Order: sequence, then C-alpha cells, then structure tokens
Amino acid sequence: MLIKTILLLFLIFFSSVTLAQSFITRDIKSFGAKGNGKSNDQAAFKKAEAYFNARGGYGKLIISTGTYIVGNQKFTGGQYRKPAYDGEDILHFNNIKNLSIEGAIGATIKYKNGLRIGSFSPKTGATFDHGNNFFRDFSFAANPGTCIYLQNCNNVKIYNLSLDGNNQNMILGGVYGDVGMQLPHYGVFIWNSRNIEVNKVYAHHFGLDGISIGNKESSLPDSINIINCTFEYNARQGFSWIGGNGIYVKSSQFNHTGKCKFSSPPGAGIDIEAEVGPIKNGVFDSCDFIDNTGVGLLALAGDSKECKFINCTFWGSTNRAIWLNKPAYSFNNCKIYGSVLEGYNSDNENDATKFYNCLFEDTIYNNKRTYGNYLVESRNVKRMSFTNCTFISKVKKLVSLSCPDSLSIPQRYHLINCDFFVKNENLPASDFIAVTKGVVAINCKFNFVGDEALQKKYNFNFTSATNPGSSGTKILYNGK
Repeated sequence: MLIKTILLLFLIFFSSVTLAQSFITRDIKSFGAKGNGKSNDQAAFKKAEAYFNARGGYGKLIISTGTYIVGNQKFTGGQYRKPAYDGEDILHFNNIKNLSIEGAIGATIKYKNGLRIGSFSPKTGATFDHGNNFFRDFSFAANPGTCIYLQNCNNVKIYNLSLDGNNQNMILGGVYGDVGMQLPHYGVFIWNSRNIEVNKVYAHHFGLDGISIGNKESSLPDSINIINCTFEYNARQGFSWIGGNGIYVKSSQFNHTGKCKFSSPPGAGIDIEAEVGPIKNGVFDSCDFIDNTGVGLLALAGDSKECKFINCTFWGSTNRAIWLNKPAYSFNNCKIYGSVLEGYNSDNENDATKFYNCLFEDTIYNNKRTYGNYLVESRNVKRMSFTNCTFISKVKKLVSLSCPDSLSIPQRYHLINCDFFVKNENLPASDFIAVTKGVVAINCKFNFVGDEALQKKYNFNFTSATNPGSSGTKILYNGK
C-alpha cells in the first residue's frame, strides 16, 4: 500500500512538472472569442489570461484574423477603496515566461464605445467637474484598464497585432491627476519584465500611452526590443519609459500624440522620465517622432543617461522636436525639423550632448512652419557639440548658443565642419540671424542664399572668430 501511494504521488508530481514545462498553442477562439467586430470578447481574453497564468506561460496564444471587441468597466457605486468606474485589463500576465502572443493577418483588438475616463461621481456616475488641475480622489476615478500587461515576466513576445484604444469614442470626465486624464489605459505596459520583444504592433488611440516600460533597477539588462511598431494618436505619450536598463527600438514610429479627441500633458512622442528606477542604455534606430502635441523627445526628469538616436526623424510641428538635459545623449545621422532646446551641462566629455552628421531645418508640416524661434537654443551648457552637421533656416533663426568667456576652450560649444544655409528673407533689416557667443567654430561655412543685399543687412552675432581654437570658418554670400 505504501509503495502504491508513493508511486501515485510521484506520478502526480511528474505530471504537474510536465504540464508546466510543456509548450501549448491555443487560439483565442478556443476560449470562446468570436472576433466578429460585434460581440464583446472580453470574457474569452480573461479565460486565456487565466489559463496561461496558471501554467506559468510556456505556450503561444494565437489571435486569429478578426476584430475582437473588448472592454469591461463596472460602476461600483462608491464601494470602499474602489474607483467610480473600475476598468478591467484585457490580458494581464504575471510571473510567466516563454509565452508568445501572435496575431494572424488582420487581427485587431478594439475597445468598445462608451468607456469612461477621468473623474466621475461615485454616487451618481455623472461627470464630475471639480474645477481643479490637480485631483486624485481615487473614489472618483474611471479607468478603462490596460490592453496587454506584462508583470514580472520573462521571455515574452507580442507579435503582429493591432490594438485600438478607441479613445475617440470615450466618455470624458473631469481632470484626474495633475493635468489631463492620468489614468491607466495603455496599449502595452511592461512592468519589471525582461527579455521582451514587441514586434509589428500597432497601438493607437489609447487614453494614456501606446506603450510604457517601468523596470526596477537590476544588475541584469532588460533586453527589451521594440521592432517595426507604430504608436500614434495616443492621448498622453507614444512611449513612456519610466525605468529600465537596455532597450533597443528599431524602425518604429511615435507620432501624433494628443492629436485625437483629448490630450494629456506632456503629449510627447517619447517621454524618458525615471520614476520607478534609473534609465540607461537606450538605442533608437531609424525611428520617427513626428507631429506630437508635446515634444518629440522629452528627457528632463529623473535619472536617465546613455541614450543613442541613430537615423531618426524628429518633426516638431506644434512643439519642440527635442528637449533634454540628461547626460550622454547622442544623435547620429538624424533629421531634426523644428527646435532643439537645452542639452546637458556636462563636467566631462563622455556625458556631453553630441550631434553627428545631423540635419537641422525649419520646414513645412501640414501647411505650418515647425515650432520654435531657432533651430537650436541653448545657454551656458558645457561641452555640447555639433560635428559634420547641416543647418538650414528658411523663416526661423539658425542657433542661439551662448556661454561666458570664462569657460575654457574644451568647455564651450563646439561647431566642427558644419554648414549653415540662411535662406530667410522675412526678418527685419538689421535683425540678427544667429547668436553664437563664445562658441568654438572650426571649418564651418555660413552661406547666405538669395537676395545678397537683403542678407547683408542681417546682423550675424558671431563672436567666436576671435576665440582661440576657432579656425577656417567663413561667411559666404551665395557661395562666394
């Protein structure tokens, strides 16, 4: 009898281990989803979530071709420690690994019409307009929930999915948070998870961010890859990076943030703002940050450093293209249409803000000139440099770079092998086209193009010609 009992226990243990480690493929329709664009498939997604959470991952969830209407938001009636309208995540995975969520061609997950976001009365459910810009009484909150939430996960892939937050058909309440509607409604939210790939995902019209990553500090790199994705028309950010070490973003777009039914500040293409842990080692290759309500790239708050932008396009139509003051940010072969503000005030060469082979130009976007008065504006920032860059001004001024004469040569702004083209004919006579006080300029050319008589009336406030270390810089009219 004892032997039989031991054998039975062994078989149960062996079966459980085998179940946990086997790899299983399930289609979302096997959990009851219709995908017909009419039925609400929320319950089927929750069943799939529970199934893979119970087995710790180890599988593939296929989202077949179709439009899956989702979203479940309950009015709580003022229950203790409950928001007024409590939204439900669509797929929330916790402590799983080795999972793939893959969409077939044409697979779309779309939130239903009429979900609420903002502040609402917990007693009546009506919109609550409190008249304040800062309001955080949780009992008045209404959140739609997050679409795909990875929490404490490892080795997960999200592939070939369209995620439609449908914010244009939401019911808006009063302001919640410091400004705007600061309530959970993400396309993809990655929390303390590593070895994650998000590939060919289109996340748009969410009430908060298209994607957010919040990893706590770790000795191990996050190894998060975002490839061939588009995040656009989201209300607050295309991408909020609030903590982590080591992401690679390739051929992805973070565009048109806030250009939807409502917008919440900062309204950036990407906001790099360390909140849950320090941020470092970000590489953005061939990405777009275009036509956002806020700044294309915003990096002002928290502990972030060592981010590289290669072959990227920044287009500041209604706000600045780039605004940063963090260490070791570099830009290589980027196209920057609009205004760059500030830069990092560095005490050493490694942490300085650097631009290589970049184009700066003011040009037209949707019949409007790009934002800002200058192509680059910075004051008293040490060691900021521009190497082999081209600056083209058509309506705006070139650069405003100013530093005190007390700085040593290595501490000053450096313009090296740069070409400047002034095509303006709109400025008043005797106006200045650039401010370059204390700048070191080496082998640069400032070429005034067009009406030579008019251009010569412009005041070119360039004082570096007398600086030691400046050489080979010329001011030309029509190339002569």
